[in-house]
Amino acid sequence: MLSYRKLAMRVLGRPLHTGGNDSPRPASQRAAAFILTAAMLTTLAAPAFAETWYIENGDITVKASGTEGKNTVSQGNKKDVEDTNTIITNREDKASSHTVTIDAGKDKVEVTLKDVNIKADSGSALTSKGDVTLTLKGDNSFTGGISGNSSYDLSGISSSGSLTISGGETDSLTAQGGSGENGGDGIFSFGRVAISGGTVNATGGVGSSRNGGSGIYSSNSSVTISGGTVNAAGGNGNFSGGCGIYNSGSLIISDGTVNATGGNGKDGYGGYGISSSDVAISGGTVNANGGDSKDGYGGNGISSSSGVAISDGTVNANGGDSKNGSGGSGIFSFDRVAAISGGTVNANGGNGGSGDGGDGIRSFAPVAISGGAVTANGGSGNSSGGNGIYSRNDIDLSGSLELTAKAGSPNGKALSQNDKELDLDTIKDKLGPGAKVTATDADGKVNQVPIPRPVEPEKPVIPEESSSSSDGGSAAPSAPVSPLPGLTVTDKSGAVISYTSTQSGNTLTVCVGRFTASFRISLAALRQLRAEGIETITFQTILCSTTLSVDELLAMGGEDAEAVLTHRFTDSSLTVG
Repeated sequence: MLSYRKLAMRVLGRPLHTGGNDSPRPASQRAAAFILTAAMLTTLAAPAFAETWYIENGDITVKASGTEGKNTVSQGNKKDVEDTNTIITNREDKASSHTVTIDAGKDKVEVTLKDVNIKADSGSALTSKGDVTLTLKGDNSFTGGISGNSSYDLSGISSSGSLTISGGETDSLTAQGGSGENGGDGIFSFGRVAISGGTVNATGGVGSSRNGGSGIYSSNSSVTISGGTVNAAGGNGNFSGGCGIYNSGSLIISDGTVNATGGNGKDGYGGYGISSSDVAISGGTVNANGGDSKDGYGGNGISSSSGVAISDGTVNANGGDSKNGSGGSGIFSFDRVAAISGGTVNANGGNGGSGDGGDGIRSFAPVAISGGAVTANGGSGNSSGGNGIYSRNDIDLSGSLELTAKAGSPNGKALSQNDKELDLDTIKDKLGPGAKVTATDADGKVNQVPIPRPVEPEKPVIPEESSSSSDGGSAAPSAPVSPLPGLTVTDKSGAVISYTSTQSGNTLTVCVGRFTASFRISLAALRQLRAEGIETITFQTILCSTTLSVDELLAMGGEDAEAVLTHRFTDSSLTVG
């Protein structure tokens, strides 16, 4: 096969050898050689196609190309153009009525939004399907259309798959739901929503005759916030207000700032600041405020149908007020436990104009507080004041917590357990060093549990060296200390977290205040525990407890094996090896 150079030389008419006299070649040959050479250079140096797409030029459709890192883009006369770095932007500052559709299929699509401004005439401004990542650059705005009746297709952004949003400190996204009989949602998703950076402003539209839209609405999946700032506000409704964040799955907040505010309602409820099946907060700052209502109920600050767990961060949750009804709760858990093991929590019930005041923390299941600084205040009402903390089951107070609970006027309770004021004398033995519990009734009378003084840690006992003897005896092994050597507990991301351990008889109990956590221990450490008389190990998380036989675990693996017991809400799984 001839090289490109040799082929060009032949077209030019120059010999491939040196020496001899070369006569000039016709112009036609020289032109042909020029064209061929240009073509060869284009073939050798053609860059990967990348283009900036301007929304003013028409609707944009982005699809997965089937090749990793590449999309196909269609706009106007341009059909299925292969693109390696899809950037959508505006040429002008004013909003365009053209829309964006992203379809990842079974693959993944990544799109950069750079100062995009879209206000749809109808439907959603941006629609995505499948696994889609939006990277924010500059300020971006998406506003849904207006319709006589509402569904998710009036949203600023509508997703039927997994939606990931990221950006830098100065990058932002504003998603506004359209107005209609029901307001559209700022961001609507049938799948997972994950926000890791940038500023996301999501606002529900106004419901002209029914309900306001939600700021963020996720159905049958999870919402995860791990960074950035999220401002989510429900729209006002003629009946009920929309939620700041609504999710039928799990809401997980580990970092960043979340401001979630419910919209106001008229005849129905004020919207909830946060409404989710499960709520887990392990960091960041969360401000959740329920919306107000005229003739119905004030919205809850944080509302969960399954369970609420707060292990770190700062949480401010306030129930909404009602002019002619009852106030909402600061934190409400319908089923399972409401658990606080760390962080700073301020929960305030809303005021009821003609009804009851809302509760600071309200649960139909146990309320368990084992750490952190917690303030819970009941709202005032007409017929009845709200409770600082209300549980139809038990109020379990333990550990080194700081709790201040105050009853709302006229006749609320500070700590209402099974409709009776909790006797603080019954919890003294459960409190740890530095704990403080203060309860103030509706008349202002203060009752405080004696504050246990911090206990100075005992110096470790170092066993004396045993004297050598003819029978080769040695000193007995020392008792295990916390944390136990060879035993760790990790969270859902695999990070090591603290735990408490107690021994009762031949059983070692390890506890951690999480919905999801893994107990890890080497079999070598298990053999040491067995030698010290431990026969069973119990691992307890918020919603699950599992007891294992040490002998059975040892029979399942070798010297270097590790036993891992994982709890996910009420489910448990064990692996050894």
